[in-house]
Amino acid sequence: MSRLKLKYRESEIQNNLYTFGDEWMTNDNLEYKGLYHRYILTNETYTGGTWDASTSKPLRPLIKLHPNIKTYQELSNQPQATYDAILPIQVTITSADIKNGYINRYFLKKVNEFIFIEISKQQYESYQSKLDNNLYLADTCQWYIVGPIESTMSPIKKPGVIELNTREIQRMEQTLPGISKKLTNPLQFYTDTDFVVPRDINLG
Repeated sequence: MSRLKLKYRESEIQNNLYTFGDEWMTNDNLEYKGLYHRYILTNETYTGGTWDASTSKPLRPLIKLHPNIKTYQELSNQPQATYDAILPIQVTITSADIKNGYINRYFLKKVNEFIFIEISKQQYESYQSKLDNNLYLADTCQWYIVGPIESTMSPIKKPGVIELNTREIQRMEQTLPGISKKLTNPLQFYTDTDFVVPRDINLG
């Protein structure tokens, strides 16, 4: 690193100055503490108590970054994780599902947006390690598709499909806020037959 002038008079140099920090930084944005010297006329400042062509580095006034900006820069320099792509699914009901009486459904919600994505069991199981859980919340529910629609009270109360699925929606509302506005039909995929039901065109 060369100075602006080839020669300086002693009266132009302030040698053996010292900073405890909070004053100067190097060109790579690192705060400097220690001996430094300054050239009055050219306003140059260098590390080291006196000039050394091989070791002296230029200094400039310290610029303090807001803590949030500093944290962002530090995180930006970290290796970025790669995540599996999220693939929405189209729910289909099989004869085996009808025999079981229910299906398991899996949902993601974007943390800061009103966006819900129904995903596969495989994607849900890999959620913690392969999907970005900083951007998405996840939950699953048991969704009834067979049985009495309405609850019965006699001789004992037996919840029907509407009540059972409504309970699941209300429970998921705690982990996926807004899901009740997505799942508005507790009879979605409901069937009391033994054939495969076409996909609900209102699923979205």
